[in-house]
Amino acid sequence: MGNRFSIGVLLCLALGWLSPSGARAQQPETFDTLLAELTRIYGSSQRDKDAILDKLTALQPTFTPDQNERYQLVYAHSLGDRGRHAERVALVESFISQVKAPARRVRFYYELIDGYTVLGRYEPALNAMNESIRLLPGIEKTSQKVVALQGAVNLLGSLRAFDEALALADRIYALRDNGPDTLPACVGLADKVELHFMHGQRELAYPLVQNAITACQADNNELFVLIVRTLVAIDRMDTGNPADGIATGLSALQALSALNQDSDYVPQLEEALARAYLQTGNLERAEHFGLRAFQRAQAGRVLLLQEKTSATMAAIKRAQGQLVAAVGYYDILRALQQKTLDDQMHKDLAYQRVKFDSQDKANQLALLAQKNQNLQMEKTLQKRQYENLTLLMILSLFILSLLGTWLVRTLGKMDRFRHSAQVDGLTGVSNRPHFINCARQAFDENRHTVSLILFDMDLFKHVNDSYGHATGDWVLRTVCDTINAHLHKTDLFGRLGGEEFALCLTKFTPEEVLILAERCRVAVLAIDTRPSGYAFTITASFGIATRAVGDNTSYEDLLVAADKALYASKNSGRNRVSAYQPAAPEPAAREMRRRHLRPKA
Repeated sequence: MGNRFSIGVLLCLALGWLSPSGARAQQPETFDTLLAELTRIYGSSQRDKDAILDKLTALQPTFTPDQNERYQLVYAHSLGDRGRHAERVALVESFISQVKAPARRVRFYYELIDGYTVLGRYEPALNAMNESIRLLPGIEKTSQKVVALQGAVNLLGSLRAFDEALALADRIYALRDNGPDTLPACVGLADKVELHFMHGQRELAYPLVQNAITACQADNNELFVLIVRTLVAIDRMDTGNPADGIATGLSALQALSALNQDSDYVPQLEEALARAYLQTGNLERAEHFGLRAFQRAQAGRVLLLQEKTSATMAAIKRAQGQLVAAVGYYDILRALQQKTLDDQMHKDLAYQRVKFDSQDKANQLALLAQKNQNLQMEKTLQKRQYENLTLLMILSLFILSLLGTWLVRTLGKMDRFRHSAQVDGLTGVSNRPHFINCARQAFDENRHTVSLILFDMDLFKHVNDSYGHATGDWVLRTVCDTINAHLHKTDLFGRLGGEEFALCLTKFTPEEVLILAERCRVAVLAIDTRPSGYAFTITASFGIATRAVGDNTSYEDLLVAADKALYASKNSGRNRVSAYQPAAPEPAAREMRRRHLRPKA
């Protein structure tokens, strides 16, 4: 949902940061009065705040060390408000070594974390976060501990490290036991509500909504109450209840704009309203809110929000029949998607580097290399998907302009028929007839080696019986997605029936086929089944058979050989790869079971 607490929580925490405390200068009333006034007008225009900062700067020669620290903190925060994050980071880096008190030092680390994050410097942001958390034992006030933990929640949420962020939100909520301060309950519950929404776990978010609102009302935190209600309104509009969401969203937007019009939640809410109006067919209102959200997102430079508003505007323009404008927004979207992908890869790499810093160096390098390889593969695959999507959109528009709506619908029906005739509806791989036809074509040419890999899920009936057929379907889809990630586009992958699958590979040496099969077996074993709702282990057994160049072995004979190898894996304990080893000819060899060769009844 964007940068959740870049405005909301930072505002509330800033009120505590700016309050007078400690020793006083020669003109304490003037210093404290200006600081209090800056707190009071925090949500006002930047010009008003700059005027007060100029007055404080003029008094700087009279400051005590304590007041100078507070001034530097306020000034760094103001640089962030003005988008001057490089200057903000440079100021804190040059000054933080002079700050000795843990509570004050945590506040400076908060500015560093937020500044580094906006600048895309995630590794130093994570290091600053760790330093901030290490200071917690030396901090007495609950609100100051919330500052340290909240900075970490912000950063981890932006890195999509949701489990770690939720654990820290629980720590914030647990601070309510330290005394009568109501801030931890408000902040902790609000954090958990949004993190669950961001993670797509709305069923976990909703039970906490009313508790969060009650806690923030007890804290007299109007902004937090409004933020939680805004999150609920956006979710309702996103989950098929646009009419109710629009009414709630308009009310929240009016209140939020009045309280803090620079909040990131304003364009988020406007974008959700635009999609809701688009869904209800009110294109005029959809364009009104969509354009406002797009313009705010461009000005705010929040990458995910820019991407989302671009997609919404493209959909609105397409619905209005303004195809040229729609293509323009799609071009913007495609560029933003590439930036988002690069940024997420940068975040993941930074997170992994810092996370494994304290571990054994050899293990760290191996894990990081594997992570980088996976990210590069994901980037390549998604890049191809984006390119294919763009080409398909341009082609569709061109056909539409030449042949009209009737021809587009006709071609669409033909494509669906072809797809259903060739692709297994559950897993997305080739179905049995299409796989067999394509494999036989590969056997017609005898200039290259041809290999068949058969595999099926071990004890799959136990999965269906124990967790249900829906979980079994999830296993089949996930296994196929996992295997596909290790194949080339030219490799043939098909479902022969039930939990039984086959690969047909050409131009592979037997050693390369064995390596690929082993890689697939390990990948299946590594599948995390928790997203299915249950925790269990998936394994598969593999059988390999290869026809050498010049050999006249048919597809059917090689399938029988691979089937024998598969059963060798089964009989050897499952979860393994076996290659067919020809035995001495036996008279009854042809009478062995050929379940894959029998035509369907």
